[in-house]
Amino acid sequence: MADETQIEEMLEYIWMLEEDHGKALRSFMDDKFGNDVAKYYLSIMVGKKLINLNDSKIVLTEAGRNRAELIIRRHRIAERLLNDVLEIGGDEFEASACQFEHFINEEIVASICTLLGHPVVCPHGKKIPPGDCCISAKRNLEPVINPLSEIKSGERVKVVYITTRSHASLDRLSAIGIIPGLELTVHQKYPSIVIQYGETQLALDKDIATNVYVRVIQS
Repeated sequence: MADETQIEEMLEYIWMLEEDHGKALRSFMDDKFGNDVAKYYLSIMVGKKLINLNDSKIVLTEAGRNRAELIIRRHRIAERLLNDVLEIGGDEFEASACQFEHFINEEIVASICTLLGHPVVCPHGKKIPPGDCCISAKRNLEPVINPLSEIKSGERVKVVYITTRSHASLDRLSAIGIIPGLELTVHQKYPSIVIQYGETQLALDKDIATNVYVRVIQS
């Protein structure tokens, strides 16, 4: 009997190969899973209409892509939870995320996603496929991760991640020390957002502050 967890692992890897290399080849699957395992499960996945095999290339069907997207979403939401809230790192980080992706349902994923403020990238900078909760932007739970622009004056926060795609903005933030892990205080909100960390006090444009996601530090 086919192992559904193994099928999900392979669908996830095909997605990642397409994401990183633009295509998924059988040789990559052989290297990752071993020739016999790859051959056996690729055949099963063809039978389940999850993939098509075109010579050496593996192509996800619509059903396969939809299933792979859900797996990727669960894994990357798990990574954000483990990294941003539970602050788990090292080998335990990846192992826990891999377990999470196979045994959690979509309702719980949506609740966690909402709690985290609908993150758009994982800790490695890879895109998190949006769920219905992201598209509708329903906030049934108060997020624990929020844009810096939404933090109240006087609150102390820790930078969790930065979402800007602008290299110039990212370089500027890095140059002034605003990187994940930094603890700072929001000094004022208007007319500009002023933050303070250590002896440094800086004013940030709202557009930049919107891309800096933070977690309030409990006093």
